[in-house]
Amino acid sequence: MKAVKTVHDTATFTLNESDLTGKKVGQPIQTLKRDIVCSDGLKWWILYYPAGKKNESAKYVSVYLHVNKTVFTKYAIHVNGQHLRSRCAHHMSGNTGHGCRRFASHEKLRRIFVDGRLSITCNVEFDVTVPFSFLIPRLMRHTDRISADFEIVVGLDRLKVHKSLLSLISPVFNAMLSHDTAEAKSGKVDIKDFDFETVKAAIDFCYGREPENLCVDTIVGILRFADKYDIQAVTEELSKIPLTNLAPETFATIAHFAYNCSKHKLFKGCCDYFKDHQSQIVKTEKFAALAPSFVAHLLKKAFGLETQFDVLRHANANGILFILDPLEGPIIESLSLDTFCNVVEYAWGCSRENLKTVCGKYFNDNQADILKLKETFDLPPNIVYEVLKKGYDVL
Repeated sequence: MKAVKTVHDTATFTLNESDLTGKKVGQPIQTLKRDIVCSDGLKWWILYYPAGKKNESAKYVSVYLHVNKTVFTKYAIHVNGQHLRSRCAHHMSGNTGHGCRRFASHEKLRRIFVDGRLSITCNVEFDVTVPFSFLIPRLMRHTDRISADFEIVVGLDRLKVHKSLLSLISPVFNAMLSHDTAEAKSGKVDIKDFDFETVKAAIDFCYGREPENLCVDTIVGILRFADKYDIQAVTEELSKIPLTNLAPETFATIAHFAYNCSKHKLFKGCCDYFKDHQSQIVKTEKFAALAPSFVAHLLKKAFGLETQFDVLRHANANGILFILDPLEGPIIESLSLDTFCNVVEYAWGCSRENLKTVCGKYFNDNQADILKLKETFDLPPNIVYEVLKKGYDVL
């Protein structure tokens, strides 16, 4: 499992006014390369073109961030003391730079040079892979000398903790323990919506202990716990791990967490990943255990599907068969003259035998009204014949 930490750095370079005309279009100046700690050799630098990188950016300063290896980067470039700035987030590789070909025009810059010089600063953030131990807070590691004064109860299991720590890290626990509540009086809180392993892993992390059985399921469990109890310090440290560890086997766990806890950016990342890896993901046991309503929502968002019939057709064509019967149930219950032809098209187009039988029976009971519908005569002749035949078969 990959752990991710955001590392910040800043560099400033001086632009000389004489370089605006002294350098040719396409002639760069490079800053010193800067090392990023804990990054396994990541370096970054700036290439800037005082006269512009290409002819279409002539009379502009072009500024580009470069790295020596693939990394997700956020950066902001600005002229010190001015509102001239450029911001971006980008997955960068070691092959190309990323930046702004028209960062600022010579006309604007000439007004703000001081003694023929001005400073341009680049603030960067890199998401680098680190050992999980790098994320664990160390401040609370040495609390054993102070006796625990509170218990977290999960079923038959109990976990001894310090009220002061819970109050410090969580506004929810702080409100619980600083008022005249049942938990404050009894010295314990019953947690019913998490298993003991998840609660222990979350509390261990808060105390600076590495959780047992470290895997994506454990991290997602900790994040769920942190989300419910508003433990922002935990969320900030671990929130980037799920997206970094998306794989067919972990997809269901991560996507369901993103949806349930309204992590919109993470859910979009899951949708993008699903589009590219659908055939592998749908074969996993965890995906097959997801609620059909959630899978329908995922398909709509990932592939831009609009109607429930679009979802059903996509699921049928791509082997996501476990959601068909549950999603067809409400369609059967609400079958009416308004929906009949749409249901017929789907039932025969996707060879849904149970739905064909339902349509045949409905046709027998409402034949006169169905034959008055324009939509009936818009159906392909072979399907109209099949509906008539099915109506006869179920008499």
